[in-house]
Amino acid sequence: MPRIPRAIIDEMVAHAREDLPNEACGMVHAKDGVPIAVHRVGNSAASPYRYEMNPVQMMRLERQRDDEGETLFSIYHSHVASPARPSPTDVRMAFFPPGEVEQEPMFPGTFYILVSLEHEEADVRAYHIRQGGVIEEEPIEVV
Repeated sequence: MPRIPRAIIDEMVAHAREDLPNEACGMVHAKDGVPIAVHRVGNSAASPYRYEMNPVQMMRLERQRDDEGETLFSIYHSHVASPARPSPTDVRMAFFPPGEVEQEPMFPGTFYILVSLEHEEADVRAYHIRQGGVIEEEPIEVV
C-alpha cells in the first residue's frame, strides 16, 4: 500500500487542474521509500486524451534521482473526463517499446498514479502495471 503525504497528493491534483484542458503528467521521487517531491513533466502530446512525457525532462530527472540518491516512486498523469483507471493506451505506454506487454514494464515496481477530474472532487488512485498488461490497484494511505 503506497503511503503518500497529503502535500504530494495536493500537488498532483493542482497540476492536473492547471494543465486543463490537457492531461498533466509527471514523476514523484522518493527517499528511503517515502515520496518527497512531485516533478511536473511537460505533456508533449498536449492532448486531453493522452500524455507523452517530455523525454529530455525525464532524462534530467533520472540524473537528478541518481545524483540525490532518490528513487522513482511513481509516474502520474491525469484523466480530464474519465475515471482514475489506466486506459488501454496507458497500459501500452508503460512498456518499451510501447505495447510489448509480454516483458517487464519500463519502470517495474513503480506506482502509476491517476488523478481523475471527471467529477468536481478529484479522485486519486494508484496502480501497478505488470507484465502481460495486468493492472493491480493499490489502495493509497494518505499521511
